[in-house]
Amino acid sequence: MGNFGGMVQTLSPTLLRQAYTLMCYTHHMARLYDEEREVARYVHSTSRGHEAIQMAVGLQLRPIDFVYPYYRDEALLLAMGFTPYELMLQLLAKRDDPFSGGRTYYNHASYRGPNRPQIPHQSSATGMQAIPATGAAHGLAYQRMQGLRHDDALVVCSLGDGALTEGEVAEAFQMAVLKKLPILYLVQDNGWAISASQEETRAMNAIEYAQGFPGLRCFAVEEGHDFLACYAQAEEALRYVRTGQGPALLYAKVPLLGHHTSGVRREWYRDPQEYQEALAHDPRLHLEAYLKAHYPDLPLEEINEEARRTVEAAFQQAKAAPEPEPESLTRFVLAPSPITQEQ
Repeated sequence: MGNFGGMVQTLSPTLLRQAYTLMCYTHHMARLYDEEREVARYVHSTSRGHEAIQMAVGLQLRPIDFVYPYYRDEALLLAMGFTPYELMLQLLAKRDDPFSGGRTYYNHASYRGPNRPQIPHQSSATGMQAIPATGAAHGLAYQRMQGLRHDDALVVCSLGDGALTEGEVAEAFQMAVLKKLPILYLVQDNGWAISASQEETRAMNAIEYAQGFPGLRCFAVEEGHDFLACYAQAEEALRYVRTGQGPALLYAKVPLLGHHTSGVRREWYRDPQEYQEALAHDPRLHLEAYLKAHYPDLPLEEINEEARRTVEAAFQQAKAAPEPEPESLTRFVLAPSPITQEQ
């Protein structure tokens, strides 16, 4: 916990406190979901272990950006400005779920609005978001070429390491490099692809794979539990893409501290010793140790306790929120038409 790699001594106490608070949220959310399995009964994944890299990216995004998350990106959504309560509405399939009105799995976000990055809807299938995300980046590039856009918006496509075995990802990388598109591929490598280990599912990691795509600039964080290291590499990668230099891949080696999903539980496929070793790289505890060493006046216990109260209150509020009306099931299947009768 004490090795901070000499990284980024310039992050403000305000930013560090925000990151720690959000990590406390994810910790208590995962704990609560496990304790309340009878209530949180729909399939879900949490970001436990992935928080540092997700927050390092999410805290640096802008409302003009487009984000294609995947089903473990809970911390990314929190860093982008969504609240535990909003996420819990989707967890419990409530009427006021801001992403789908109770229609989709947890962490399947959709958002179009002010103050937060834009999120087109995505599929659960691993790697399937790579082509639509790359298409969005192609659209941004086209708008700039036509003089229709003058900002530095970019696209972030988030992937698990297992997704890189999918053909869609190779197609996306090819086009991104060929057209020099403004896209960052965020690859989170926790060593697992569902319940199969990396040794069983792939011949190489993401950085090695990316070498086959000349022009795809790679940034790597081997200690993906270290928020400061993650923030520094994310900052460089985002700057590279924003300044029009081409696509980039940001790789982070992270621990998986939760289950694959609530329905594929770690005790079914992970060795207890291997899991205990992973716990030694908890991003929250690593950041906590850094803050104790460098900002001893920060009230970390109070922050953690306040986060616990916030999460538990949000869960009770979400439990009491209205259920979807059955008659609303087919709403939004088709866009409303001004023509309702044949003439």
